[in-house]
Amino acid sequence: MDILNQFGINPVLLAAQVVNFLILLFILKKFAYGPILKVLDERKKTIADSLKNAEEIEKKLALTEEEKEKILAKTSLEAQKILDNTKKEIEVMKEEGKHQAEAMAAQIIKKGKEEALAEMEKRQQEFMAGVAEIVAIAVEKVVGKVLTKKDKEELVAKSIRSLQ
Repeated sequence: MDILNQFGINPVLLAAQVVNFLILLFILKKFAYGPILKVLDERKKTIADSLKNAEEIEKKLALTEEEKEKILAKTSLEAQKILDNTKKEIEVMKEEGKHQAEAMAAQIIKKGKEEALAEMEKRQQEFMAGVAEIVAIAVEKVVGKVLTKKDKEELVAKSIRSLQ
């Protein structure tokens, strides 16, 4: 203890300071260092969870992007198929319209020919009747006899038969 006295150290005071230091250390650990470490651990855990969630979100985003690309590709293919089918249907409709127009034109031409033939026959009948009337008048003048209605009809019928 002489050595301690030579350095000016009082052992009782030193022991009191060590006890005070240990009490202060315990108090700081209990009320300051402990809660600070607890807060730091919670923040560390929160940051780790956030990073983990961010990674999961990135994975989900990547999956969503892949699904979006697949859906867009599928939709594009379906749209192209619909467009191709529409083009084919338009071509078929054009062909059908063309055939219908040709059929209608043929029908109109046929009807026109029939009407022209009917008109020609009518004109021919009128002409024949006119010729028969002229023949009847000529016969009347040549023969000098007035023909009866029955004689005129027979003469007209014979003339028509001979002209046909």
